[in-house]
Amino acid sequence: MVRETEVLEREFEETLIDVLSQDYDLAVRHAEDRIERRKQGIARLDFEYQYSGDRSGKVIVSIDGAPQFSSVLPVDLTNTEAATRSAEDCEALALFLMEYLGAQDDELFAAFASGDLDYGRREEDL
Repeated sequence: MVRETEVLEREFEETLIDVLSQDYDLAVRHAEDRIERRKQGIARLDFEYQYSGDRSGKVIVSIDGAPQFSSVLPVDLTNTEAATRSAEDCEALALFLMEYLGAQDDELFAAFASGDLDYGRREEDL
């Protein structure tokens, strides 16, 4: 049963990241995913589960590098469909991520404009 819960947790996390990246067009990754460390503007998400029932409770989603933020989402991991529905109900998290990533972009552009960072080939897509 523990193994099945872990599988459903990972499915929830993958679905949530898919919803945020595809439906809301946000640059998000799971904290455990290997990504290019030099790439700017990607929010790395951490997940912590707290159960009140057998497989229902809440998940605390936090962002690497933003210790002041965490979002609490209700989660139901009784089956794959319930986990998918829980992941799709993430509008508040998406709105914060839009603001957070927008502020990061503004800071990056300001650093380029001030000359603190060199504008290189990796930043051409910004």
